[in-house]
Amino acid sequence: MIHTHKVQNIARSLFSENKIDVFLGYQSGPLNKHDIPLIVTELKDIDRLIFTEKSVFNLTNYLKYEHCRNKRIGLIVKGCDSRALNLLLTENQIKRENIFVIGIACTGVVQVNGKKYANCEECVCPDPVIADEIVGPKQGLREYKVCGDVLQLAEKNVQERGAFFQKVFETCIRCNACRNSCPLCYCPRCSVGENTTQTCGRANTLPNAAAALLTWSLHLAGRCVDCGNCERACPLGLPLRLLHKKNEIVVYQNFEQHLAGMKTDDPGALYKYSLNDPESFIM
Repeated sequence: MIHTHKVQNIARSLFSENKIDVFLGYQSGPLNKHDIPLIVTELKDIDRLIFTEKSVFNLTNYLKYEHCRNKRIGLIVKGCDSRALNLLLTENQIKRENIFVIGIACTGVVQVNGKKYANCEECVCPDPVIADEIVGPKQGLREYKVCGDVLQLAEKNVQERGAFFQKVFETCIRCNACRNSCPLCYCPRCSVGENTTQTCGRANTLPNAAAALLTWSLHLAGRCVDCGNCERACPLGLPLRLLHKKNEIVVYQNFEQHLAGMKTDDPGALYKYSLNDPESFIM
């Protein structure tokens, strides 16, 4: 899955025709590991753009920062990234007319060891759901499958699951890398950030870390697109995806098989009401 020349040609054309001010893409990373984000503002830097199976990060995260505000932007998205873009549009965080979307029909991105990431193996939407131009042959929608890691964890008893997550919460240093890397976390004052929290303590203790991570995950229930940005950003490699996938499964099973960002103008599952919503939780 190498589309470097195609991406460069599109970016060059957009700049030459004065259609964009900024292009968000990828460049080669250090030690030939992951491709890293590249913000292009001039034609001379276009030759640095690449797209390979190592272009793992969700670039829509950069749309929430100041250097992209009120500018015309060229943006590369894979299938999961485009779902995040759909939600940002639905939640009025960006304007569609300011974004030129280059969608990559994705065959999956890989880890340093060459294996596909788990979210790519379980991806239901490899093709972009929103794009102005699509690169690569379309893969088509795939059947939704319950995350194997969640099923494996569910087989453990309550004490074993509790011990597993206690270790996760004990290890967390509350650096906010997960939150900062998430495209759908854009609140200027975060309710669980260590310096801004209003819902949990600021000290880096087990109860505070647990409250922060669980609250953050619930804020993304029905909105997470499983791009994997948070888990890749975590300096300690915590299995943050498990929290989001568990919420995703509950939402999928209880809210008419809702998956975040699959349709334009479709809000998160918990943002809308339907007479068909289950009410089993009502006493």
